[in-house]
Formats: sequence, structure tokens, C-alpha cells
Amino acid sequence: GAMAQAGQGTDARCRGSVMDCVRRALTCCFGRGSDDGTAQPLSSSFTASPGENGGRHRRTSTLATLRLRCAERAECDGRCPVKLVVFDLDETLTMVTFMAKHDDSAAEKDYLIQVDFESPWVPGSRRDKLRKLFADLAEGPGGCRRALAVLTKNGNKKGVRGVVELLTEAGLADAIDAMWILPARPGQHSGAYPEAGGWKYFDPPLGSVAPFKADVLRHVAQHPEQWFPQLRHAGGRQEVRDLEFLRQPLRPEAIVLVDDQRTNFQSATARVLRYCKVARYDGYYQQLGRLKDMGGIGAHSDADFESLRRFVEDPWMCKENLQVRCSARRFAGDCDHHPVRLVVFDFDETLTLATFMPQAKACSADIGWTPDGAGDNEWTSSDLVAYNFETPFVEGNRVVKLQKMFRALLDGVSGQRRVLAILTQNPSGAVAVLNILQAAHLDVYFSAIWAMPATPGQADAPTGVHRSSTGWKCFNPPFAAVYDHKADVLRHVTSHLAEWIPQSGSCGFERLTNLRPESVVLVDDERTNFRSDSPQEAKVLRYCKVARYDEPYRDCGLLNQMGGIGAHSDADYGMLTSFVDRPWDFPYEPSPEDDRPIAEPEPSPVSPTRSRSRMVEPEEMDKAPR
Repeated sequence: GAMAQAGQGTDARCRGSVMDCVRRALTCCFGRGSDDGTAQPLSSSFTASPGENGGRHRRTSTLATLRLRCAERAECDGRCPVKLVVFDLDETLTMVTFMAKHDDSAAEKDYLIQVDFESPWVPGSRRDKLRKLFADLAEGPGGCRRALAVLTKNGNKKGVRGVVELLTEAGLADAIDAMWILPARPGQHSGAYPEAGGWKYFDPPLGSVAPFKADVLRHVAQHPEQWFPQLRHAGGRQEVRDLEFLRQPLRPEAIVLVDDQRTNFQSATARVLRYCKVARYDGYYQQLGRLKDMGGIGAHSDADFESLRRFVEDPWMCKENLQVRCSARRFAGDCDHHPVRLVVFDFDETLTLATFMPQAKACSADIGWTPDGAGDNEWTSSDLVAYNFETPFVEGNRVVKLQKMFRALLDGVSGQRRVLAILTQNPSGAVAVLNILQAAHLDVYFSAIWAMPATPGQADAPTGVHRSSTGWKCFNPPFAAVYDHKADVLRHVTSHLAEWIPQSGSCGFERLTNLRPESVVLVDDERTNFRSDSPQEAKVLRYCKVARYDEPYRDCGLLNQMGGIGAHSDADYGMLTSFVDRPWDFPYEPSPEDDRPIAEPEPSPVSPTRSRSRMVEPEEMDKAPR
């Protein structure tokens, strides 16, 4: 749609030539596409324009797993320009956040600034790039000014003063028009704004607002003068003249939030209509070893800065898109194009949109249980199917679409049939998952269901079922012999297949002989399930990440951490099938997860005897009750 609009020279929003608009659309839209910021290939057979030799070349840079994703929600008025850009601090402006102590030496402070802001994966000064980004964003269309602000939940003891000091030390504070910190703290100011070459502290009206970023930004739009106190000053100060446009209420879509936390873009009562999601990742970093949940604009690609500039200038070109992301890691022998033989699905928020389990104990114990047959007053079979599997966001029957996809995955390329299985962490156990699948007639496509014990070594419900010639049977997969992580489980499956699929020795399973790690694809909505934190650091070499989102759902109100293949786009089914057929067409970009330190790091000026706490938010809030 963006490409079509970009080609219409009569559209008033297209400034400059048609080709310039096309370039904007390519930059803004094709650098995004999934839950954590990836560009998706147009199709598995996409080819570029003829090259100098007259041939056609396959695009190889089809994925950008660690890039920023920008999106405008469907309800936005695309004609409304952006007037305020609000940045998170932790893992958005910083890559990690370590706050300096009051008695740190100058060398220690300089080192911590390097750790917090400078990327070892991209050449050049990241702080210089951020300063240029701020300058570009502050200049709106026709020379009009945009405002820049910071809204953070950083938990340092100094509150907003600590944030001001950190950004000042990094040389980034001069471009910011206001800083706010959540939640309000007794005895401390929660806001700061620049005045006369310094910073003044004040109390924004946090007591009048729910303590969520989406609610705060809605209040900012309605009452900007309460959040930018410099507007209260009359006279000819430059900082006041620059922000005159904030004296009137803003439309909600006039604000862009740049944040690494997906849950900050929506609350139970408010939605951020335009946002940029910064990619999170785990990696080996500086002298700190392997860190989880790192982030940072431009941490892995300078394209982040350009994508953000283009989005703020033309947000209408980047409509929200929640699609599956598929990736194939590099491994020894990957050029041999080994085919996929086993596709393993997560259950919760991957096959389901959100999982609703009956409370009846028989559901977790008796194969073939149905609410209708048991006289259950809580659920009917049709309600179980609708709430777990059917999407209200896309037209058509999702169960039928899943069935069609499963058949395509089983058939494979050139008749090379595959096996499908489920690996779940649902605490109700394998039998309960099977019963929900049977209600939707989806169980017939799977050969085994494995349910990781809720408590390692102590399962309250059956942890395995397999489909035999006479029906589904319970069995005990060897979870006790494996580290409690999906990547480790799948490695064990490849080397001990008969223990996980007891019927694998029978006719029809010859295709699983000599199963390799790269022969397995994991489809899951949890990013952390693709690489283990075990001593072996097992990795899933080929995987599909299902998009997560927060939405009001049926009569349940707002549910967070929802998911589901095809929940928002029918393109998911074809994308996943194409990936399983030809995973080598979806190369995974190198990341810090795959880069171990090559040489001994240089000594750090920071004393190892001093304890330092990293400021980091958990990646996800707990799931709202289903």
C-alpha cells in the first residue's frame, strides 16, 4: 500500500519526485515487518533487477533481526505531522545502563559512558550519530521545530537528576526539551527542562495519570504546558519561541514513542498511535560477559537512524504489521542446504492466540475429554475453539487456514514428507494440550506433544503423548536428562529420537533417520527459546518467531502478550511454509549472540571490587489472566 501511494505523484504528502517517494517507502517500510524489527522477503523467489551481466540476482539481505521497527496504527490520521518525539532511556538511548557513583574517578565515568552508549558492532561514534539524529528530528517540515523528550522508568536513586547527569555526561542532553521519570517518588522531582544553560526540576502531573507510558503521553498531548514548564515563561527566550507550537493541545498521533519495551505502547486505557520498537538481544559485551535484554538505537545497524528519521517525516508509509519472522543461523555445512524434516511448534500464543484452559482436572488427565461430554458448565467445545484459535483481526476461518498450512508442511518439497510435533511449557500438560487440539480437529497433523514440566523433575500432569496406529498414548519423555530449555530439548531430540517419538521406528518415519540439528525448525513466540543459557549454550539453528501484541480480545478486555500464527496476517502461513521449504533463503544476520570474545579484553578502569547495578526492565510483564 505504501508503494502504491508513493507512486501517486498527485498525493500532497509526497514531497519531491515520485522516485523520491518510492525511496522513502523502501527505507521506511522494508526495514520492518515483524514483532522485533525485521524486513521480510517479498517471496521466496524474489529477484532484483537485472545486473550488469544481464542476469537476475537473488536478494540475500532479506532479514534484519536486530533493527528498529517503526509503525503507525491503522486508526491514525496519516495527514497529521509528528510534533513530539519521546525516547525511552534504558536500552533505547543506552545499550545497557550502568549509573556512575558519586565518588567515581573521571576515568571510571568515561568508561561507563562508553559501556552505556558506544557499540562495538558498528564503526564510528554512536553518540555522534545520536546527536545528529536529534538535530535532524528537531527540524520539522518547512523549518518548523519538533520537540524531543525522554520518558523513562530508570530506577536510579537520584531519579530524574540521575538521568540528566547521565545524558549530560554523554553529551546528549542539549537536544532534549524535557525529561520525565516514572513513577513519581516521594521527596524527588520527576521532571526536568532546560533553562538559561542549565536544568530546572519540576513536578509533572503524574498523580493525575495512570503510571503507564501510553497514558502519560495521552495526557501530554492534552496538556503540553504541564509537561513543558518553559512554555509558562513569557518573553523572547529562544527555548520558549522554539516550542510555541506546544501551547495548543496535540493530536495523539502527533507523538512518536521510541522504546525497547513493546508493552509501553499500550495500556488498558490508552494506545500510542505511532511508535518505534528498538530491538532487544542477548550478547557478549565489553568485559561484562554475556548480558541479556540489551538494546539501543543503531547498536547493530546505522540503518536505524535513517529509518527513524524517515518514519518521523513520513509515518503514514509504515503501517503497523504483525507478521511471523523466520531466520536460519549460519552453521558448518549450511551451504549444503540440508532439508527440514521436523517442525516443532510452541502451543501458547503460537498455535493459540491466547490459551484458555478449562479448570476441570479431567481435561489434563483423560485423552478425549470434551466439555460437552463431561457436562462442563464453564466451556463448550465451540467456545474453546473460538477463544483459543479463531482470530477477530482477520477475516476467514483460522482453523481451516492452519489445517491447510499443516498439510503443506507435512507434504514437503518433491514429496519429502515431514513430521510435526509440539513442545510446550503449558503447565496443564500434554493431555490438556491434546484435548484442546482435538476440539479443533488439529491433532491429526502431529506425531507427538511434549510438555516441559512446570517444576523440573516433578510433573503434575502427563508430559508426553504420541500418536500410534491405535490412537494417542501417554509416555514419559526424558526431560530429566536435559537442561530445562527448549533449545537443549531439541538437541536431545535429534540424538535420542526414539525416546521422544516412540513410534519413530515404525513405517513412515524413515525420513527422521540421522536427524541433524539443522533438520529441525522451532516455531515460537518467545525470543529467549531460540538460544539456551545452559553451559552448552544450545541454539536453534532454524526458527520462526511469532509476533506478539496487546489487544482487547473478545469479552476479556485488554490481553497482553498475545500471539498466534496468522492472527493479524494471512501472509504468515505462506511465509512459514516457504521458510521450511527453503530455509537458506532466510539468512540470519550475524549478531552478538554468535560472537564470542576473540582476544582478552583490555583492562577496565572500573574497579572490579565495586558493585554496580544495571538498570534494566524485564522484557515482558506477566501475562494477564486468560
